[in-house]
Amino acid sequence: MSNKKSPQSRSSRFEKKRRSTKWLTWLVGAGSVFMVLFISLWVFGDDEQTGKAQEAEEVETETHQNEDETQDNKDKKSDSEAADGKDAEKEQEEQSDKHQVSIEDFDELKPIEDEEGLKIQKSDDPNVERVITKDWPVIPTEMETNAEHSITYQSGSQDYKELQQAIRSAVGLSEDNIIYWTVENRGGPQKAISVVSDKNKTGYLRVHVNWVDGQGYKPVKLEVLNDYNG
Repeated sequence: MSNKKSPQSRSSRFEKKRRSTKWLTWLVGAGSVFMVLFISLWVFGDDEQTGKAQEAEEVETETHQNEDETQDNKDKKSDSEAADGKDAEKEQEEQSDKHQVSIEDFDELKPIEDEEGLKIQKSDDPNVERVITKDWPVIPTEMETNAEHSITYQSGSQDYKELQQAIRSAVGLSEDNIIYWTVENRGGPQKAISVVSDKNKTGYLRVHVNWVDGQGYKPVKLEVLNDYNG
């Protein structure tokens, strides 16, 4: 028997080897593609998770910052309101202290308290702290007058100077320490009323003065005011 192999056998072996090589090449290629996909998914998936985590962290940080700013604004507003409230309260107290005037605030009026016949009363007028009445002396006039005398409110006139002198005698203020806020008619030609204060504006006093025929001006009532808006 002959041992010589036929060409068909060699061809079959070659075909089998070629197929094996082809399958091996395909498997290697598929494995490479799979490996690339796996690595890509792993790398980009990790980057995406990191990005999301960073984004979430940034959002959370921004939220906390906004909350802190809001709280700071609230605290500042509360502090400002509290300061404004204290300032308003202080101002109100100062105004209250200024308005609560009494005869004790005027050193010039203290001698009046010792005079006989003095009366100090409360008033129904809410702006009048005290009403003081007494028998003040008449300020003698240097003018020649008659029963038809009418008060002259012309600054610098002799009549006006004597009227101012009577006002000063009622409040105990000197000529260089008095402010005449008003001097006006009190409802008749021989009746005047005046609001005055000292130069330091310690308080406001309202003086009622009458003309006495043939004699001069006489203070008849003094009111200590709580306030004056003139």
